[in-house]
Amino acid sequence: MGYYGTLEESVRWGRSTIMFNALAHVANQAADSIFWYCVDFMVNLGRISGSSYPEANAWILLVMIPGLIVLLIGVRVVQKFQLRRLRQSGNQTSRHGAVR
Repeated sequence: MGYYGTLEESVRWGRSTIMFNALAHVANQAADSIFWYCVDFMVNLGRISGSSYPEANAWILLVMIPGLIVLLIGVRVVQKFQLRRLRQSGNQTSRHGAVR
């Protein structure tokens, strides 16, 4: 009996390892392609805006993305209050029988 147990278990583990390695290779290639696409985008953005790659990168990563996150959190908070108000008005309608 080997490290994986029987011969059948060794073959099964070997196939699993091969499939995992193939999947990891594909995922690594995809991540690599996405990274270089983003770098190319930032270089071109810097070139179009008349700034450098680090300046364009700083604007995107330090100003625009945090600003977008704050904006989306604000939208969510507003929606929460609007939904609460709608639910309360729905409860008042059902209690009194008339729409206010």
